[in-house]
Amino acid sequence: MRRMREEISEVRIPSEKLARWALETPALGQEATYSALAFLVHTEHAALTLLPVPTVLAHEKAVLDPDGFLRQPRGAVEHLRLRSARAMAWMDLFISFRERFPAPSQRTPPEALYGLARAFSHHDDPVEAAVDMLVHECVVPELEELLFRVVTYPGLQMLLEQPRADDPQRSAEARRLASHVLGDLSGTRLWLVRKRLVATATRAILGARPLLDELQRGGLKVDRTRAARGFVRRLEEAVSDLTGAKVLPEGLLEKLAVIGGAPASDQPADS
Repeated sequence: MRRMREEISEVRIPSEKLARWALETPALGQEATYSALAFLVHTEHAALTLLPVPTVLAHEKAVLDPDGFLRQPRGAVEHLRLRSARAMAWMDLFISFRERFPAPSQRTPPEALYGLARAFSHHDDPVEAAVDMLVHECVVPELEELLFRVVTYPGLQMLLEQPRADDPQRSAEARRLASHVLGDLSGTRLWLVRKRLVATATRAILGARPLLDELQRGGLKVDRTRAARGFVRRLEEAVSDLTGAKVLPEGLLEKLAVIGGAPASDQPADS
C-alpha cells in the first residue's frame, strides 16, 4: 500500500481570517457551523473501531519480500493510525471553535444530530463492523463534500481539503480491508451481510438528515438530492468489489435515493 500523506493533526487559522468570517457570517450560520463540527467530532470518534483490525491482521497472509523475509501487510494498522489522527484533528478544531466563538457554541445542537454516530457505534461482531465500515465510507465522504461546498468556516475548509484529495485511495483501501473480513458471500453469510447492509444504509440516510436540517436552519443551501445520489453511487461501487453473490436487493438503491433526497418533514414517520 502506498503510504498516504500525513493527516493534519491540528489547524491554526490566522486571526484576521477568523475575524472576517465572524463579520460575514450571520449568527444562525455560525450556529450551523458549530453543529457541523459537533456532528463530525461524534461521527469520526464512532468510526475509530469500525474496521476490526485484529480480525484483518489474522486474515491477511504474510508474503516473502525479495530479501527472503516474511512481511505482514500493515494496511489495517495504517488505516487505524490515519483514522485516529483524523478524529483528533476534528476534536482540536471543535475545541478551537468553542474558545473563539462562545456565543454560537452556547446553543446545544439537537440530540438527533448524533444519530449517525450512534449507528456506527453498535456492532456485535467483526462482520457487522465491516459492513458498517463500507457504509461509512459511502455516506461520510459525501457529507464532507457537501460541507466543503456550503460551510465557509476557514478551519473546516482547511481540514477537509486534504482528506478529500486522498478520499478515493482511502475508501478503496477501507473496502479492500473490509472484504477480508466479509469473505466470499454465499448462504448464511450472504443473508447476514445483506440484512446488515440494508439496515445500516437506511440508518445512515436517516442519521444524515439532522445535519442537513441544521445547515438549512442556518441559511445554507443544501442539495439533498445530490447528496443522496452521491451516497447511492458510492454504495453501489463499494458492494461491487465484494466477492460472491449480489448483496444489494433489487430496487434498494432507488428507494434510498428517494428517502435521502426528501426533507424529513416530507417522509412518513415509519420510513
